[in-house]
Amino acid sequence: MPGPAIVRTQRGAQHIALFLAHWAGGHTVSEEEIVRRIVKARQEAHASAVAEASRQATAAHKKATRLRRSAAENGGLVPADSVRLATAEFEARRHDAARDALGEFEVPVLDPGHVKHRRHRIAAWRCVILASPVAGILTASWMISGNVFLFSVLGGVGVCLARGDKPFALNVRAVPAELIAETPLVLPVASVTLVKPGEEPTAESAPVPADSGQWREELRLYVEHTVAHADLEGRAGVHVVDLLNGLQESGRYLGFTKASFPAKLRDAGLPVTGISIKGDNQLGVRYDQLTKALGHSPRLPAHLVPDLTQDEPSIAGEGHPFQSPSPAARQTA
Repeated sequence: MPGPAIVRTQRGAQHIALFLAHWAGGHTVSEEEIVRRIVKARQEAHASAVAEASRQATAAHKKATRLRRSAAENGGLVPADSVRLATAEFEARRHDAARDALGEFEVPVLDPGHVKHRRHRIAAWRCVILASPVAGILTASWMISGNVFLFSVLGGVGVCLARGDKPFALNVRAVPAELIAETPLVLPVASVTLVKPGEEPTAESAPVPADSGQWREELRLYVEHTVAHADLEGRAGVHVVDLLNGLQESGRYLGFTKASFPAKLRDAGLPVTGISIKGDNQLGVRYDQLTKALGHSPRLPAHLVPDLTQDEPSIAGEGHPFQSPSPAARQTA
């Protein structure tokens, strides 16, 4: 059986690995922030295109005006200037039409693929950042000395030992206030529904004007019941993937995956951390941490509470309120 130091090091390594996977996978960035950054980039590109079309149209109008003034002062234009005037007028009309075609910026309707692609880009850059120190250590070990690798391994073991059984808080960072101010047309709702300015939302895409919080209560109640049932079976908690599977079997949260669902649980105020169940270490909700979050022990729904009175021995006189059971009955019992 491994000693306490080895067990502490293993648990520290598991917590650090979960934290690095959470960060490198881009799961610290919420879906709302990704949507806002995509909208902001497109809004800036639209503004740049409008400004460029306006600049070129203004330059063409100025050139045409200058040539007309010259024609009025000189009683006409030479053939070459006439060609330049016709060209300037054509360019001015073309750029005016391009500016009018661009119009006002409209919030694009983004499907989940846009968000997924942007998250993959974030994850790719973060994986490169994580791989850089490892590549540097291996290169230094090959070109300088093998002691570099040895000291790096010892340092990593020391960090794991120091971390011990203290899991990281795998949170989703808040959307920056300046980003919210720059993208006022994006609705900050749980399921982001983007509506174009001046367009009436349809019955299918009408966003909820305010978060009533009902989904939070329903999700917290579901997790409470599931974790309480797991404790009854002797498990320390429930994995996130099992919680999501149970919800999706009833037709809820179909748009979520095991990678995106932890953020939804945290939005509901539920603690999500690494948990090992039957040797499988994944993100999940622990019974003890959920107790702290709820302020009471997780409770089972009434229809699942086991009836502990069925197996109790009958007491003397039960069923016979005015007399004790006969000796024959006691002997049979």
